[in-house]
Amino acid sequence: MTPIKLAMLIGNILTQIDATLSDPGFPMSDPNWQTLYALRKHLDDLQRLLVQAAIKAAGPAYVQLTKQITAANKDLQIVIKDLDKIDSIVKGVSQIAALVDQVLKLKP
Repeated sequence: MTPIKLAMLIGNILTQIDATLSDPGFPMSDPNWQTLYALRKHLDDLQRLLVQAAIKAAGPAYVQLTKQITAANKDLQIVIKDLDKIDSIVKGVSQIAALVDQVLKLKP
C-alpha cells in the first residue's frame, strides 16, 4: 500500500467516525463521544503528518504495518455501525492510530 493509499484509507476511517459522531442517538454529552472525538482528532493529525512525511513504502515494517491497519479497518467497519459497541469502536480507532504512529516512526 502506498503512503497516498494509506492516507486515503485513513480519510475513509475519519468519514466513518464522523458519521458515528453525528448520529442523533450518540449525544455529545456522552463521555464515549468525547473519547471518540479526541481519537478522531488524533487520527486526523496523524494523517496530515503522514502526507508530509517521506516514508520508505517498500520496507518490510511498512508493509506489515499497513496490513495491520487494513485488518483493523475491516474490524472497525463491522462494529462502527452499532453504537452499542462503542467500546469496540474506540478500541479499533485507538489501534489504528497506534499503528499509524508506528508508520510515522519509519520516516528517515
